[in-house]
Amino acid sequence: MAKLKGPLFSLAAHGRIGPRLTYSTRKSGAQVRIQNNQADVTTTNRTTQRDYFQEAYGKWNELNDAEKQQWNDFIK
Repeated sequence: MAKLKGPLFSLAAHGRIGPRLTYSTRKSGAQVRIQNNQADVTTTNRTTQRDYFQEAYGKWNELNDAEKQQWNDFIK
């Protein structure tokens, strides 16, 4: 949610309005940026990586709590 200083963004604002507009203040002054959605391009490499991630996620969910704790201790 955008935070306002003054009426209708006339002085300053920061934050987001909806999914697209972002108000901020930079060294150059106040600015409004539009966030565009990224295209979800389906390539062979991306599909392969998604498959790897889904497989790893499934294997993680098959572990019991003790096995998950062993992995978490190993990573720390």
